[in-house]
Amino acid sequence: MLKPFRLMLTLLLLFSFSVTLMGNEWANYYFPDALESYWLYEDQDGNELTRYAVEPVDIDGQTYRAFSYSPRLEDWKDYQYYVHPYFYSVGDEWVAFFVGNDVENAIKAVTAQQWDEVLAVMRQEMNNQLPPGVNVDINMTYELEVEAQDYFYFLPTPATANEEWEAMRANVKMDLNISIQSDLEGFPPLNPNITMYLTIVETGNVVDTETVETEAGTFEDCLKIEYRTDATMETSPPMEDAESLFSNEYGETLTTLWLAPNVGIVKFVQESEALDTEKTLELTQFELKSAESGSDSSN
Repeated sequence: MLKPFRLMLTLLLLFSFSVTLMGNEWANYYFPDALESYWLYEDQDGNELTRYAVEPVDIDGQTYRAFSYSPRLEDWKDYQYYVHPYFYSVGDEWVAFFVGNDVENAIKAVTAQQWDEVLAVMRQEMNNQLPPGVNVDINMTYELEVEAQDYFYFLPTPATANEEWEAMRANVKMDLNISIQSDLEGFPPLNPNITMYLTIVETGNVVDTETVETEAGTFEDCLKIEYRTDATMETSPPMEDAESLFSNEYGETLTTLWLAPNVGIVKFVQESEALDTEKTLELTQFELKSAESGSDSSN
């Protein structure tokens, strides 16, 4: 049975959806973390990810709640800080994920993959414009610098509907050296050097409460949170078509999460219109230990 405080919270979310509550108590309502609790998820391809609540960890004098995962992350391209936090804190102002260098590692891995794809497209398009039997050889090298903040600000405590906040910001500098050679007579070798400055900003917004159905059960009064990622780019020397040239790689992404009371994250959907992709993660099974009594809640 819900405590009077929690019952009041539920009613406010349902009928007015404007709430001001005590930060830690409010956040704990959506972030149970009793040791030995676990959450099992399945993605769009049928791959499973299990999160375990483990002992808190001290980092630079601050204590963070902690999770471990199975299977272990093998490739930073697969890292999603929304659902894959290793350390996080619940404070009077924020539920904040301590991501440290994780975001930087992920951006570097994704960027390497994206630029391999860009290079392939550039080579194909240039060859398509040349006379039959004439080929072009494009080689590209780059140096990448990424600076991202140490925290992903997952959710304000307390949160108010339809009030956006900046959840994440990252700055990317890439020095490109492109070598273009062709066997076309009179075609001089080209070796342009381009520096790209990319700013990635992500904003969060609690947009609604919804009932969510998953294999693990039906969850009522879930907070629905949307994160929108957008990027701006500058180049040196200036390139008028830089934004359109790289729009597929750095276009807007919409990530939606549903948080169930007393359970946590039950569903994740990430959509990229530019890349025409959709990634999903849904809760299929869970077991929550009670920090007070040691009893279980599972499905």
